[in-house]
This record gives sequence, C-alpha cells and structure tokens, in this order.
Amino acid sequence: MQDSSPNGPRPTALLTGASSGIGEAAARALAGAGYDVALVARRAELLEMTAKQCESSGARAIPIVADLADDDQTQDAVRSAHAKLGRIDLLVNNAGYSPGAAIEQFSREELRHIFDVNLLSALALTGAVAPIMRSQGGGRVINVGSVAGMIPAPLAIPYAATKVGLHAATDALRLELAPFGIRFSLVVPGFVDTAVFDNAREGAEHLRNDETNPYRQTMFDLDELAKKSLKNALSPDDVARVIVRAATARRPRARYYTPFSAQLQGTLLHLLPAGMRHRILKRVYGITA
Repeated sequence: MQDSSPNGPRPTALLTGASSGIGEAAARALAGAGYDVALVARRAELLEMTAKQCESSGARAIPIVADLADDDQTQDAVRSAHAKLGRIDLLVNNAGYSPGAAIEQFSREELRHIFDVNLLSALALTGAVAPIMRSQGGGRVINVGSVAGMIPAPLAIPYAATKVGLHAATDALRLELAPFGIRFSLVVPGFVDTAVFDNAREGAEHLRNDETNPYRQTMFDLDELAKKSLKNALSPDDVARVIVRAATARRPRARYYTPFSAQLQGTLLHLLPAGMRHRILKRVYGITA
C-alpha cells in the first residue's frame, strides 16, 4: 500500500455500489482515512453527492457511472479510475442486489443479471485490477459478502448463490494472487439496515398482491422477520468501519464478520446434522409443511 502519511501520496480506492448503503458509507469512511476514491454505480446524481461528501474530507473523488452488468462499462470503469487516480491500491467489491421471489418466478435473463452484478462483476474487476496492482508491487481487494451466504433462506436463492460464490472465489483468489502481494479480505455483514430490502420488497409487490401466488404467505412471514431483525440491524457505517479496518490493517484478516454473532450463528448452524439444521430453519422462517 502507498504511504498515507501527510508527507506521502494518498492511497487510492475503487469502490462499487458507491451511491448508497454500505458502498456510500465505505467511500466516506475511506476518504476520511486518507484515501482518494473512484466511485462506481449507476445513479449519477447520488454518485455526485457521495463524491462531494468525500471531497469534504480532503479526498479526490471520481464519480464513474457504470452498469456493472455490462462488461465494456466494467472494464472502462477500471481504466477511468486508473487514468484519473494514477494507481489503484484498493478494490472494494460491494455492488449487489437481492430480489425477493421464488426461484420459479425468475426468468433466465433475470438470474443472469443478478449473477452479473453480484458476482461476475467482482471477478471481472479483480481480473482488471490484478495487472495494475502487480505492476505497483501489490494491493488489496475487499469483497463484501453476506450472512446469506452462510445461512440458507427461502426467496433469496440467486442472491445467496452469488454470495456463496463470492466467498469461495475470495479464498481461491487469495492463493492465486498471493505471489504478487495482492491481499484479499472478505467482509461478512449480518442484517444491515439499507435500501436493499425495501427495494426487494417493492420489486416483488406485484407478487404479494397476487392471491394465486403460492409463496405469498412465505413473503408475508419473511417481511415480519425482517421487521424484527431491523431492531438490531447494523448501520452501513458499522460495516464501513470494518472495511476501513481491513483496508488499513498491517496484516489484514482473511475474513471479518460483523457482528461477531454472524460468525457464531453461521458456524454453529453448519456444525449441526443436516436434518436438524433443516428443522431449525423451517421454524425460523415459519414453514410448517
């Protein structure tokens, strides 16, 4: 990493999903920690607002409007960030979304889009920054996972599958790029109070209103569970602080769980026999059959 002291050049970071939620909070936090930042998302107006907040901390902030489901725009985002910042010391793969519907209610095209945004863009961005970081003598990549990749839940299958893939890819990439000084950390948040869940609910409102939808009651039950979970939810700033810790640690950990209970729940659950785990989760989600 570059020297972030007052007398040295500022380190640089490229963040995705930076217009709201965890990405926006992480951008502000990294700017406050001494980073210049390139901010990637689809919504130009919100990106500009985030950039101004980062600049108030003395950072250079480069908003880059890009749809990460499009490979050309993904590659262009890396080229633009590198050209404008001069180097890329840190990549934070945070972009993602979580539609709430049953697997039979997704088209193949919709499934591809979820994988493109949540998983394939992170792999493509990592591949694009790897030669840059290698030429610089090293760098860091922080992937934002989810407890959904550890604890199964209905009506979130594509999202969970992308997070499981991201978890596995992070562990493998840590080995693949270790010879070049590129370090990887996975940040695994529990339930975070962001717009992701409201957006998922809004996107599936037509399914909730459809009385013939066989998953309608499960949707209502999960809504109630989410409302209860919000009482103890993390804020985006909580997760952002963990991302900064992973970015600035002299010896970053392979995984950062926040809160600790996320690791405890996921680990204990997977130590149980599969049948017992299935019965427990059915009770949690109100599945009676």
